Formats: sequence, C-alpha cells, structure tokens
Amino acid sequence: MRGESWSDEHPHDELNHVLEGHLFVRCDGETAEAHTGDLVLVPAGAVGRHWAPDYARMLAVYGSDPQGRPSRVHGYQRIGPDQDARN
Repeated sequence: MRGESWSDEHPHDELNHVLEGHLFVRCDGETAEAHTGDLVLVPAGAVGRHWAPDYARMLAVYGSDPQGRPSRVHGYQRIGPDQDARN
C-alpha cells in the first residue's frame, strides 16, 4: 500500500502481519499503529479501517466462514503522506 486507505468487515477474525513499513488499523474506536513485524487483530464482525500514508506491505490472514457469510468492503481512498485517514 502506498498512500491508500480502505475499510472492510469479515464474519471471522482477521490477522494483519506488517511485512514492511508503517500501517494504521482502526477498529472498535481504537487505533493500532503497526510497524514491520507487528501483528494486528480485527475481530470477527468488526469493521477494520486500514491505512498507510507512506508505505506498508502486509499479509492479511483469515479463513472462510462456515455459514457462508460474505466479507464486505466498505470503502477505498487514496491519501497523501500528510493526511490523517482516521475519520
């Protein structure tokens, strides 16, 4: 990700592993600031907002839902390095 933000929701836990860079994840009113090597959990059913004003490469790990409920993308936007994407 370079200057990007998106929000999504999954019917299962989502684990985000930051492989490189600097990533922010907001969920349930809390914002996690993650760096290379950090893990961030977004619990099942919560909307997670992810953004990297400069650069982040991450691996998101999650599984399929046994009841077949879909994941949903709530939004995507381009942001600049001086923009705060928390809102």
